[in-house]
Amino acid sequence: MSSFSLRHPYFIVVLCLFVCVLGLTSLVQMPVDMFPPINIPVVMVATFYSGMPPQQIEADITDTFERFFTLGSGIDHMESRSMAGVSLIKVYFQPGTDANADVTQISNLAMADLRRLPQGTLPPVVMSMDASSLPVCLLTAEGHGLNETQLHDYLQFAIRNQIAGVPGATVPPPYGGKYRQIMVYVDPLKLQAHELSPMDVVRATDESNLILPAGDVRIGPMDYNLYTNAQVLSPKDLNNIPLKTEGDKSVFISDVGKAVDGSALQYNIVRVNGQRSAYVPILKQGGDTNTIAVVDGIKNAIKSLRDIPAELKTHVVFDQSLFVKQAISTVLHEGGVGLVLTAVLILVFLGSARATAAVFLSVPLSVMAALFLLHIGNGTINSMVLSGLALAFSRLIDNSVVVLENVFRHIELGETPAVAAERGADEVGLAVLAITIVTVVVFFPVTLLFGVSKYLFTALALAVVFSLFAILSRYRWCLCIAQPSCAAPRLTANWKRPAARRDRGWRSFTTDSMCNSSEC
Repeated sequence: MSSFSLRHPYFIVVLCLFVCVLGLTSLVQMPVDMFPPINIPVVMVATFYSGMPPQQIEADITDTFERFFTLGSGIDHMESRSMAGVSLIKVYFQPGTDANADVTQISNLAMADLRRLPQGTLPPVVMSMDASSLPVCLLTAEGHGLNETQLHDYLQFAIRNQIAGVPGATVPPPYGGKYRQIMVYVDPLKLQAHELSPMDVVRATDESNLILPAGDVRIGPMDYNLYTNAQVLSPKDLNNIPLKTEGDKSVFISDVGKAVDGSALQYNIVRVNGQRSAYVPILKQGGDTNTIAVVDGIKNAIKSLRDIPAELKTHVVFDQSLFVKQAISTVLHEGGVGLVLTAVLILVFLGSARATAAVFLSVPLSVMAALFLLHIGNGTINSMVLSGLALAFSRLIDNSVVVLENVFRHIELGETPAVAAERGADEVGLAVLAITIVTVVVFFPVTLLFGVSKYLFTALALAVVFSLFAILSRYRWCLCIAQPSCAAPRLTANWKRPAARRDRGWRSFTTDSMCNSSEC
């Protein structure tokens, strides 16, 4: 390899430029996230039946679904929770299965089993999730003079719709605040006096507050659609809905209670700076989605919100991209410090600017090659990969320094730069290969892990292994740069081993130098 690099320096330079281009392209295209992709598909099935107790939810909905989901393929295990009015089932699939196919399979089974559920059960909500589905940031809304109902309404119906268009962002419903709801409060004693029940009020409200098509009417050549609009314009109009008629007298809602513009029961409270508020978590979609790009897109979107009052302020809190940026900054800082110190060491002890340049170029090129290999394997730039590169920096620098030092030792013994480059690299090549393999073997037990730990530490191990093998296959080319200006001789093919040096495996060759320097 050393002799090949010396004979074809231009090919090696072009190869390094090619690796640099591929590495930079991969670096731009790779998604940036806090953790590596954890390919353990989980499908959640949420089913709602308002007012049903947990015992009935478990017996009539949860158990029914769990028995039917066993018909699916690739299922590892299932977990479920039965609460008042809600059934939550998590279906865990075998690692490596297609998440989209898993969602489709569970959705089909859930809809096929819907007829077995109690009448009035809402269709189940089926969604995909995984262990790395964490919010990348939280968006809060606060405003002096606005109540919790208004904050919740603006956040859900105005702000949420405007930020949902950010590429790669998923915006679920908000938390906190009060959900606006028109409420009809009735007096039980007045209902009893008029021989009515709460269900009579519910039926009268539903039947009197709706829009119905009334057919069409043809007038001349025109055909008009007719609608009967019985929807009320304000909550106060609900008070005039009749509940029943006895003779000439009707009983209205206002006779037994009143309708108000209120809110549903509140089960969670969010405070921002001591004031009751609401927030919405921003999730990152799967695939090639960049965490930093998603958070930056949300920050830019909230700067140009429309149709909201001036006193309403939105803020991005819990910014996960800050941790990713900090991790990238730390790796760049530590790697830069290591390169600078190594360069100073080489420059002081070896006194060669070319050797210093060789180290500066070999280490970044090895990182670029590792990033390209990770990109081919659908990897991401995350904290584990960056930690692996940080671990590999010391070994990358050590390998370069060991090779350069041995080459310069041969030059000091009086050998020509070309001979010193080849012999120096060959002498330490086996030792560098051995220590590299030892380092790689240390990370081999990662392949025996399972679950979330396997995906987390496999990314770290791959970053170390790829970068080490990249520097192992590339450290010899830097010898051409490390030599003096006459170190580009034209070698002739005379590879006979002299008998006196055959025991050491040295090769004799002649050089046709292309410079007149005395060092040649």
